[in-house]
Amino acid sequence: MARAPRRRAAAPRSAKPRRLRRLAAPTKGRRPAKIFTSQSVSVAIASAEHRFYRADLEIHGIYHGGPSYEGRIFFNNPGANQDTPRTRENGYAGSFHIFGHGGCLGDPGHCEVNEHARESYDFRPPHPLTPATKRVTVTEALRSIAGKSSEVTITVVPVVKATNELCDDQNVFKCESMRLVTYNA
Repeated sequence: MARAPRRRAAAPRSAKPRRLRRLAAPTKGRRPAKIFTSQSVSVAIASAEHRFYRADLEIHGIYHGGPSYEGRIFFNNPGANQDTPRTRENGYAGSFHIFGHGGCLGDPGHCEVNEHARESYDFRPPHPLTPATKRVTVTEALRSIAGKSSEVTITVVPVVKATNELCDDQNVFKCESMRLVTYNA
């Protein structure tokens, strides 16, 4: 005797089918991101012939939970934007890249970094969204400024490389601090 195939219980007519949220393919930034310009910083360099052999710009606490971008660094050019040529005459000092996480897909609080309660013997890797640090060598750009001015403004122009609908593609670059470090001969 053959068994009749089982039929699934029909869903009540009032229940709507649950749709999964699908993300579209990453796209290039649709609009220019906000540009960061520091306040004027005094540079204690006596002259262009000052005896430092290397200068770095260290950027600490960079947020990377949003889109991927290139951060172009310009000295003494607060009007720099995505279209500014990357030349010494325009104050270009270098760039860094951030591979962003593309927004949060988890529950509320899922992407919050809470590293302050970790013990020193905790060998787990840090949270994936622990703020990043970048170091960009800016020796030649700083030498060219030292001969002209004793102050420098730092402008970071974020050029969004990939984003999606979960990311804020306007407020891209966020950091805790920056500092210029020189190494003397």
